[in-house]
Amino acid sequence: MKTEGYVSGTLGEVRAEQHFIAQGFEILARNYRIPGAEIDLIAGKGELIVFAEVKLRRRGAPHGRLSVTPDKQKRISRAALDYLAKNGLMDRQARFDVIEIQGTDVTHIPDAFPYQGPMF
Repeated sequence: MKTEGYVSGTLGEVRAEQHFIAQGFEILARNYRIPGAEIDLIAGKGELIVFAEVKLRRRGAPHGRLSVTPDKQKRISRAALDYLAKNGLMDRQARFDVIEIQGTDVTHIPDAFPYQGPMF
Protein backbone atom coordinates (compact mmCIF):
# COMPACT_ATOMS: atom_id res chain seq x y z
CA MET A 1 0.00 0.00 0.00
CA LYS A 2 1.42 3.39 -1.00
CA THR A 3 1.33 5.90 1.88
CA GLU A 4 3.87 8.53 0.80
CA GLY A 5 1.19 11.02 -0.36
CA TYR A 6 -0.78 10.51 2.85
CA VAL A 7 2.29 11.06 5.03
CA SER A 8 3.35 14.22 3.17
CA GLY A 9 -0.24 15.51 3.19
CA THR A 10 -0.41 14.94 6.93
CA LEU A 11 2.89 16.78 7.42
CA GLY A 12 1.50 19.67 5.39
CA GLU A 13 -1.58 19.81 7.59
CA VAL A 14 0.58 19.82 10.73
CA ARG A 15 2.59 22.75 9.32
CA ALA A 16 -0.67 24.56 8.49
CA GLU A 17 -1.93 23.93 12.05
CA GLN A 18 1.26 25.40 13.46
CA HIS A 19 0.79 28.43 11.24
CA PHE A 20 -2.78 28.97 12.46
CA ILE A 21 -1.79 28.51 16.11
CA ALA A 22 1.03 31.06 15.68
CA GLN A 23 -1.64 33.49 14.39
CA GLY A 24 -3.72 32.99 17.56
CA PHE A 25 -6.25 30.51 16.15
CA GLU A 26 -7.57 27.41 17.88
CA ILE A 27 -7.81 24.24 15.79
CA LEU A 28 -11.47 23.15 15.96
CA ALA A 29 -11.36 20.13 13.63
CA ARG A 30 -9.07 18.19 11.33
CA ASN A 31 -10.17 16.35 8.21
CA TYR A 32 -13.87 17.09 8.73
CA ARG A 33 -15.81 14.78 6.40
CA ILE A 34 -19.28 14.46 5.05
CA PRO A 35 -20.19 12.17 2.14
CA GLY A 36 -18.38 13.53 -0.93
CA ALA A 37 -16.50 16.34 0.81
CA GLU A 38 -13.69 17.03 3.27
CA ILE A 39 -12.22 20.10 4.93
CA ASP A 40 -8.57 19.76 5.88
CA LEU A 41 -8.60 22.17 8.86
CA ILE A 42 -11.19 24.20 10.69
CA ALA A 43 -9.79 26.97 12.89
CA GLY A 44 -11.44 29.55 15.09
CA LYS A 45 -10.47 32.92 16.51
CA GLY A 46 -13.09 35.00 18.29
CA GLU A 47 -16.22 35.04 16.15
CA LEU A 48 -14.34 33.90 13.01
CA ILE A 49 -14.38 30.32 11.72
CA VAL A 50 -11.85 29.49 8.98
CA PHE A 51 -12.27 26.50 6.69
CA ALA A 52 -8.84 25.77 5.23
CA GLU A 53 -7.72 23.69 2.30
CA VAL A 54 -4.07 22.68 2.68
CA LYS A 55 -1.96 22.14 -0.43
CA LEU A 56 1.55 20.71 -0.14
CA ARG A 57 3.66 21.13 -3.25
CA ARG A 58 7.22 20.34 -4.24
CA ARG A 59 9.41 23.31 -5.10
CA GLY A 60 8.72 24.46 -8.63
CA ALA A 61 5.31 22.77 -8.82
CA PRO A 62 2.26 24.84 -9.80
CA HIS A 63 0.54 26.75 -7.02
CA GLY A 64 -1.73 24.58 -4.87
CA ARG A 65 -4.51 27.17 -5.04
CA LEU A 66 -4.98 26.26 -8.70
CA SER A 67 -6.22 22.81 -7.69
CA VAL A 68 -9.05 24.29 -5.59
CA THR A 69 -11.46 24.22 -8.51
CA PRO A 70 -15.03 25.59 -8.45
CA ASP A 71 -16.28 22.02 -7.96
CA LYS A 72 -13.97 21.53 -4.96
CA GLN A 73 -15.07 24.92 -3.60
CA LYS A 74 -18.70 23.75 -3.73
CA ARG A 75 -17.85 20.53 -1.87
CA ILE A 76 -15.89 22.44 0.80
CA SER A 77 -18.74 24.95 1.13
CA ARG A 78 -21.26 22.12 1.60
CA ALA A 79 -19.11 20.56 4.33
CA ALA A 80 -18.64 23.98 5.98
CA LEU A 81 -22.40 24.57 6.10
CA ASP A 82 -22.84 21.11 7.64
CA TYR A 83 -20.17 21.85 10.27
CA LEU A 84 -21.66 25.22 11.19
CA ALA A 85 -25.18 23.80 11.45
CA LYS A 86 -24.19 20.73 13.49
CA ASN A 87 -22.15 22.83 15.92
CA GLY A 88 -24.62 25.68 16.42
CA LEU A 89 -22.27 28.18 14.78
CA MET A 90 -24.50 29.59 12.04
CA ASP A 91 -24.18 33.08 13.53
CA ARG A 92 -20.38 33.12 13.17
CA GLN A 93 -18.40 34.85 10.46
CA ALA A 94 -16.83 32.26 8.14
CA ARG A 95 -14.19 32.37 5.46
CA PHE A 96 -12.42 29.94 3.16
CA ASP A 97 -8.61 29.99 3.09
CA VAL A 98 -5.95 28.06 1.19
CA ILE A 99 -2.64 27.24 2.84
CA GLU A 100 0.11 26.45 0.33
CA ILE A 101 3.23 24.74 1.61
CA GLN A 102 6.24 24.52 -0.67
CA GLY A 103 9.47 23.44 0.95
CA THR A 104 9.85 25.64 4.03
CA ASP A 105 7.54 28.36 2.66
CA VAL A 106 3.99 28.68 4.00
CA THR A 107 1.68 30.92 2.01
CA HIS A 108 -1.64 31.71 3.68
CA ILE A 109 -4.33 32.97 1.31
CA PRO A 110 -7.24 34.34 3.39
CA ASP A 111 -10.60 34.55 1.62
CA ALA A 112 -9.24 32.40 -1.20
CA PHE A 113 -12.77 31.84 -2.49
CA PRO A 114 -16.33 32.81 -1.55
CA TYR A 115 -19.03 30.48 -0.23
CA GLN A 116 -20.35 28.35 -3.10
CA GLY A 117 -23.71 26.92 -2.15
CA PRO A 118 -27.33 27.48 -1.23
CA MET A 119 -28.16 30.50 0.86
CA PHE A 120 -29.95 28.43 3.56
